[in-house]
Amino acid sequence: MADTPQTEMVTLTIDGKEVSVPKGTNIIEAAKSLEIEIPFYCYHPHLSVPGNCRICQVEVEGAPKLMIGCHTQVAEGMVVRTHQTSEKVRETQASTMELLLINHPLDCTVCDQAGHCKLQDYHYEYNAKPSRFLEVKENKPKAVPLGSTVMLDAERCIACTRCVRFCDEVTETGEIGLLNRGDRYQIAVKEGRELDNPLSGTVVDLCPVGALTHRHWRFNTRIWYANPKDSICPGCSTGCNVKVYERDGQVVQVKARLNADVNKEWLCDEGRYGFERFLPASRVASAYVAGEPASLDGVLETVGELKKGKTLLLCAPDLTLEDYSVVDLFTKKCLADAQWVTAVRQRELTQLEQILISPDYGANLCGAAYISGVAASGFVESGAAAQDYVMFLRKGMWPP
Repeated sequence: MADTPQTEMVTLTIDGKEVSVPKGTNIIEAAKSLEIEIPFYCYHPHLSVPGNCRICQVEVEGAPKLMIGCHTQVAEGMVVRTHQTSEKVRETQASTMELLLINHPLDCTVCDQAGHCKLQDYHYEYNAKPSRFLEVKENKPKAVPLGSTVMLDAERCIACTRCVRFCDEVTETGEIGLLNRGDRYQIAVKEGRELDNPLSGTVVDLCPVGALTHRHWRFNTRIWYANPKDSICPGCSTGCNVKVYERDGQVVQVKARLNADVNKEWLCDEGRYGFERFLPASRVASAYVAGEPASLDGVLETVGELKKGKTLLLCAPDLTLEDYSVVDLFTKKCLADAQWVTAVRQRELTQLEQILISPDYGANLCGAAYISGVAASGFVESGAAAQDYVMFLRKGMWPP
């Protein structure tokens, strides 16, 4: 058996703390391993590195000038000083923040991103000084629809180009571009096109400021009133990691949660906006028999009929382990001759959808197999024909 190649490690010092990281790691990621935060706007670990925001500059011993942490790879024996230990870095970051805010509208009180905006956070942490700019700010278009899901406020944009790079490098659809130069730069969709790829909502997650917002969720709640919960998208079997924001029992926003091995930090629009199907208004609030409202006595009477013959329970593949456990217990304890299976339904995907979406609708097929060990392809018509009764158990996310 061939030996597993060893990762070459590099040892360096950041703010007086020694750390060893794999060769090729940039200074931002190396600092993260020491729980030292270096601020950044344009950098994203799963996109190319443009190095245009300049807020991540650090002091490297022996270098003639400050270096940007996103593009500078570590080297053996390197000594790095961040804003925590270098006055020069602190002054530079404060100047960079002042430059970024020159034409910013400073409308945090009405901005939908307030409370989770890096521009807002970094201003208080790295600058927190009144602007010295006395000229007229550059006015740009506001409330511009880029497509059916995303709205642009060009005055809030800081030209980090995350959205541009995502559409160029991940979806490869290239709908968005950066127009003009200097303080007249502007993000826009290309002529005759709109932002309509299956992952379009991801650009809002990537935007570090309030320039891009969800058209569907604009101004529905302040983020500090919502309760964030880590979850898994129930839309398909990919299992994308998500963060669900809830307020008063209502889903008010869904964001991608970082998982480099599954979905990186992307989320498809179907999974993001499809959570509405789990809102209370779309749930069954009372008992139904054969599609018609029924009383509890009517339901018990129907269950009594099921005990007299062969019954097949056909379950949707997006139920929880708890749901499957109850179904399993119900068939064993309440029905004399019954079995339950999980329906498997496939769909055709475009090449673009295959970036993240699975052809298998079943978000929890593995859970069903764990409980019962049985899975059925399609609606198993031949098996259903041999039954006296067939029951369907599904949730709103799974197609009928």
